[in-house]
Amino acid sequence: MKKIMPQPKVMKDLPPGTGTFPGIRVCSNCKNMEGAEDLFRARFWNMESVLSDGPDSYPVRLNDNLDCENGEKLFYEQGYVLHVQQDGAEVYAATKQGLAYAAAALKQLISHTENGYVIHCAHIEDYPSVEVRGISIPLTWYAGYGRIGFDSQLWNFGQWKQFLDICSDYRINQLNMVLYGFWPFEFPEYPETVFRGLKMQVYDPESDGWITVEYTHPNVEKPFLKELIEYGHGLGIKFFAYTGLNSYSGGYACRHPEKRMKKEKGSKFINDFDSLCLSEPDTIEYLKASIRKIVEQGFDGIDFEESEEAFWYCNCDQCRKTFWKDANTPEEALHAANTALLKILYEEIRKTSEHCVVGLRAWRQPPLIRSRELIDSMVKSIPEDIVLFWAPGQYVPDEEFHKWIAAFGRERIWGRDTEAIGFAACFGRLLRPFRWNGLRAEEETITQFVEEDIRQHRGSVEMKVKGINGYQFEWYGFFMALFAHSYYGWGGTMEAGEFYRYSLEATFGEAADDVWYVMKNMLTIHESQMKIYTAEFPMTRNKVEKQDIPRIRRAIEEYPDMMERIGRIRESVRADEKTAHFDLHFQKWEVAMRRLRVIYDMALASIAYDHAPTPEERRKHLEEMYLLNEKEFEIIRSSYFDVNPMTEAGVKSCCFPYHEMKRILTNALYPDREDNEPIYAGVEALGWLWA
Repeated sequence: MKKIMPQPKVMKDLPPGTGTFPGIRVCSNCKNMEGAEDLFRARFWNMESVLSDGPDSYPVRLNDNLDCENGEKLFYEQGYVLHVQQDGAEVYAATKQGLAYAAAALKQLISHTENGYVIHCAHIEDYPSVEVRGISIPLTWYAGYGRIGFDSQLWNFGQWKQFLDICSDYRINQLNMVLYGFWPFEFPEYPETVFRGLKMQVYDPESDGWITVEYTHPNVEKPFLKELIEYGHGLGIKFFAYTGLNSYSGGYACRHPEKRMKKEKGSKFINDFDSLCLSEPDTIEYLKASIRKIVEQGFDGIDFEESEEAFWYCNCDQCRKTFWKDANTPEEALHAANTALLKILYEEIRKTSEHCVVGLRAWRQPPLIRSRELIDSMVKSIPEDIVLFWAPGQYVPDEEFHKWIAAFGRERIWGRDTEAIGFAACFGRLLRPFRWNGLRAEEETITQFVEEDIRQHRGSVEMKVKGINGYQFEWYGFFMALFAHSYYGWGGTMEAGEFYRYSLEATFGEAADDVWYVMKNMLTIHESQMKIYTAEFPMTRNKVEKQDIPRIRRAIEEYPDMMERIGRIRESVRADEKTAHFDLHFQKWEVAMRRLRVIYDMALASIAYDHAPTPEERRKHLEEMYLLNEKEFEIIRSSYFDVNPMTEAGVKSCCFPYHEMKRILTNALYPDREDNEPIYAGVEALGWLWA
């Protein structure tokens, strides 16, 4: 049977197959769906050559009289029937969303041959199991704080439009656009908070040096967001702004450091998640103006995130009087302040838009197991129409999730703790989406991997909640996360391993074996896993040891074969217009593997250094690690745009550990040139750090 992604609810083969034909001819019998033909044809964005108006073309007839006798609400709203026979295809859908999904399925039934096209004949009846299938993807992620931009943050309208086309093909119907850091839109009242003209250094290969440039976000340079939202709405995709409740709120905390939360005298905490003191009237006015400006961009909803790392809270006199009044811990003070702010911003949203959905990602700190009384108090603390983008999933039994459903109601649950790619994106473009990619990952305390997302998505479908939310904080190289959110949100039931193979075969055909082999055998060692690297990197705490030498040596032996396979994959995907857009994913795999080959040698040198018997031996291995660190950075600077530390927030931070490793190694080799200013491994790590 032909593999379709995501897997249809009902699919029956209808032999015989079609003969060869020059293309498909789309015609509409729709009486109540304006623009149906144009929409359907546009869904062949990566198969334009199959569209034809010739008399010998295969006819595809569109109908909007969908038979919904099975009574499924989602079948009517998002479902379709596709009946493909030898002499033509009939498509039935009651909505444009269903029509777009039917086109995505039909594309997968069509194959290109030397003489034209053939279609696999089948009858398909299909609809989702969960109404909202969202992913969170950066429009800005720590922009100006720890990064300038990477991946989706650098996209223009055309690149975003292609991503929406991909999302529609994989049945994703909500994008939660991450707005963390300097604002990616004009804000005349607070121009200093806009992502415009931020200085950065970029590598110039022509002169083998660095040049200083000023970078402006693409949506500020040439605004496209409203047009993008309009295009997505035509595909049935809704847009939420995913923003901090009181963290990384534009560039305000960078440009007005005096407005930040006040640390206790002598505090050793490094960073406060760039939060603002909520006792400052000017700050509240700024946050209110910011949320109005966000709503004005045309978003369908707002998802507020409360930072969970509340090891301390603002220590100014007024916060002590107000938010600490009934609090016994920093977490309780944080909740008191954030609950007050949430109500203020909620009212501001309601003044601006009656229809904007308000979501919340909160209550993620211990206790992980909560009493029903505590959960009931959580329910009462927020307006009854606020929905939840976080519910328990990691580190707790399923019963905890069930308690939240009982208290808040199924319709208010839109996501769980499914942040595999949120964590994987902290590895400086190295790839560790699966447990097997890590170094003794079974020993790690943090278990955010794609297979954990899958387990939680299956639980969400089983409990019939409103929606799921996955993270796509990096896109290139991490397509399997999108496949998982697509397949399991649609209602797929395969075990994870079987699903991985199914989705790869459905998408990449003959290249699937090579893709699967590389996915399974890529060993990712993060630079911070050398014992000499002493700064905390909470996403992975295992350090390389003697016991890891056989696995590292095996990875070195496998490297030539891995690179050869990636080369074959790239040739295969480029040769087919349906998959050509995946080439950049495997280019990133190629770069990651080249870096890992250097890191393997660095890891072996690190282990040798740890056990060196003499100062001379130790120095030899220090020098070796220094040269290898430089060798890896040569690859990094030639492959990525944003590679240097940021200092805007007052703390040096960079997601590439190269800079901190260079500081450590230089200090060890040349004590007389000691540099005592650390460069932390990304903003995401700072909440766990203290000096």
